[in-house]
Amino acid sequence: MIEDQFTPDIAEEWITAFETVWATHIARPVKRQEKIKEANFSDIICRQHCDWIQTRYENKLSGELFSASDIYVPLQLIERGKEGDLIYDVEDLLAQLKRLNALSEISDWIFISGGPGSGKSMAAIHLAQEMSETDIFPIYLRGSHLSDIAIDIQNSEQPVIDSFSIQSFLQHFRASSRKAACLILDGIDEIPRKAPALSQILTDLILEQNVCKVHDKRLHIIALGRPSHIEFATKVISAKRSRSFDMLGLDGRHQLSAPDITLGQDRRADWWRKYLNAIDQKADPSLPDFLSIDYDDYSDFGSDPLLTYLICRLALGDAQNIPNDSLPHEAVNALTYAKNRNVIFHNIIAHIHNRSPLPKGQNLSFDQFQSILQHIALANWHSGEGRSVSLNNVRESIFDKNTERAFEALTLKFPDMLITAFYFQMRRDNTAADQAAIEFTHKTFSEYLVSTLIFDHFEQLITAFSTQVGLKEALINWARISCAGAHDPSLTEFSQKEAALRYEAFSKLNWDSALTLICDHLVTPQSQKNGIEIITEVQRSASLCFFIWSCLNIERQKRTGQHFELFETPIAFSNQNLRQIQLPNALNFDSGSLTEPQLQHSTFLTPSLSALHFNSADLSQLSFSIGHIQSISCQKTSFAMTYWSHVKISESNFQSSIFQQAILHGCRWLKTVFSNSLFQATKFQLTSFIECSLTNIIFSQCHFSDVEFASVEMDRVTFDRCTFTNCQFDPHKNQSTLSFRHSSFLDMETSLNKMIGCTFENCMFQSSHHQGAGTTNKKSLEIQIEDLSI
Repeated sequence: MIEDQFTPDIAEEWITAFETVWATHIARPVKRQEKIKEANFSDIICRQHCDWIQTRYENKLSGELFSASDIYVPLQLIERGKEGDLIYDVEDLLAQLKRLNALSEISDWIFISGGPGSGKSMAAIHLAQEMSETDIFPIYLRGSHLSDIAIDIQNSEQPVIDSFSIQSFLQHFRASSRKAACLILDGIDEIPRKAPALSQILTDLILEQNVCKVHDKRLHIIALGRPSHIEFATKVISAKRSRSFDMLGLDGRHQLSAPDITLGQDRRADWWRKYLNAIDQKADPSLPDFLSIDYDDYSDFGSDPLLTYLICRLALGDAQNIPNDSLPHEAVNALTYAKNRNVIFHNIIAHIHNRSPLPKGQNLSFDQFQSILQHIALANWHSGEGRSVSLNNVRESIFDKNTERAFEALTLKFPDMLITAFYFQMRRDNTAADQAAIEFTHKTFSEYLVSTLIFDHFEQLITAFSTQVGLKEALINWARISCAGAHDPSLTEFSQKEAALRYEAFSKLNWDSALTLICDHLVTPQSQKNGIEIITEVQRSASLCFFIWSCLNIERQKRTGQHFELFETPIAFSNQNLRQIQLPNALNFDSGSLTEPQLQHSTFLTPSLSALHFNSADLSQLSFSIGHIQSISCQKTSFAMTYWSHVKISESNFQSSIFQQAILHGCRWLKTVFSNSLFQATKFQLTSFIECSLTNIIFSQCHFSDVEFASVEMDRVTFDRCTFTNCQFDPHKNQSTLSFRHSSFLDMETSLNKMIGCTFENCMFQSSHHQGAGTTNKKSLEIQIEDLSI
């Protein structure tokens, strides 16, 4: 009634007040008989959920002879702090939670971030299983399974799995005899769109914690998810109440740290030993090459528990095929020497197809099977649900009759082929069959399959344009594919590797004609959109087409060393077209403070600038986000009023270029050369320059906050009227031609002590820890902090 009668802000305030009063009322003493009866039933619910957790942890995995517990390896966590990084075992969190008398020592909220396949789900179920044997009630829920279904209070024999609502579990916890509970929410990045927004779920849980306190109970929450979602969640929850951890890989490294630095313990040998024992293989003291530190080509695979398992499973799945005189690691090496990540994924899919035979008389070729998987992945990409998609959405994404028939046969007659452990599985709940969800266990498989489908249709589009045969249908199909889907950096990486695989096969294909297509032919009269919607549709089609062309262009640059000039004739495509194909974007102030906004959407325009040469180009007012720009060459180019959010720029060259009133937030410049360029009124925040070269550069009225200059060669570099806060300069480089004029330095004591030979003119130095400031007009000095009158 409140929600219907009042505005949302008033309704929310009233409902919060009502729930608090209600909770206080419920917490009052009631008749002993009623209280015992309710507590007994809720205790049964808690015990049933714990039993389900243990069963899930100990049961054999689908298609395997072992359980999750057989191959679990305790990965380590890193907690970032002002006083340095701290390393924890997952067991450390368990130890703190198990000490009921010391619950006040641990934060109410614990956030654990990690990439796809990093071991978050295994850690979550392990934590839940361990807690199920204690007095703490573990509420284990998967984000992809969140619902608003209440636990049936009339059925005490029901299996209490993770398909019930959070509120229902918490209500039974409050009514039970348990004094502490820990909600383990695995996959906050996979919460369905139809569920409440993440911010609302977090806000509701804060209220639930307050309600539990009224009942003299304690509720802890452990949330696991991808870094971007965890970062958002930590901004919703007060830093005083929460702790944040990042998962380290099997190799003990962190994905954002230097590749040659091991922060935690290397668990790869432990995992290899446990896996061989689980599959009943002979012991092998030697690790596969991709699990060793010295083998860098697949070091990222070796840090990822799930991909590590998939690779070893593929190589060792058929033990009878391994020669008696060879060891298991040799079979794995034979597979990983394929040299391209996409080949590994292709081989895993082929293995799934081969090990899932159809009944006699039935046939499903690998091409048909892969086509079905591609369209499942396409529907998943379009829906934006993370890694699961309904059958209805898949059907809507298929526009080829043969694929449609094969898909229907596979889902209706042979669903077992879609139930494959660690790849994807069909989930049939109480919903209708056409609403059953196909869930990718590892999201990267979906991204790989989308990249292959996009390249297939790009080839068809260019062929149709060159021959003028079937162009209309090819354009319509391209529009269908490109009409939706996030411009995800992971999809970018798979597309670039797919370009490397197909470059030779495309040698007779005039794929440069894609630029002409973008300018003149991507609007189709059959489009069902109109007005602004058709403009957005054309922008998405053009952006995706330009991105795939760019992937091939990067590969061409790697093989020939030549950059592509946009004004090269006879192709009529200029930098002005970049503005036309850029998707609408804006700053997302909800993702952080006003001083640290990020772009709402990443865009394929960012990596598409790679391997291009700009001369006297105007790229002002463009936005670049979450992507990698490689080998861009700019001469007399303007980047005025551009916005850069979490962009990596490597091995590039900027000559006589201007960055005026630009904003660079969270960017990394690697092995990049700047010469005779101007940065004016530009803001640098959380940005690093690593192994770069700056020659004859002027920074005028720029602001630097948390900026690092590491192994940077600076020759005739001047900072004029700039402001520096907590920045780092490399003390080992020659700084004799580095000068600062009328600049201000805040919290720079340590770094300034190492800056020897620089020229400072009329600069101001101050510290947030001291009152007062000092100025100097010395032409050249060797700085000592005590001389600055800080």
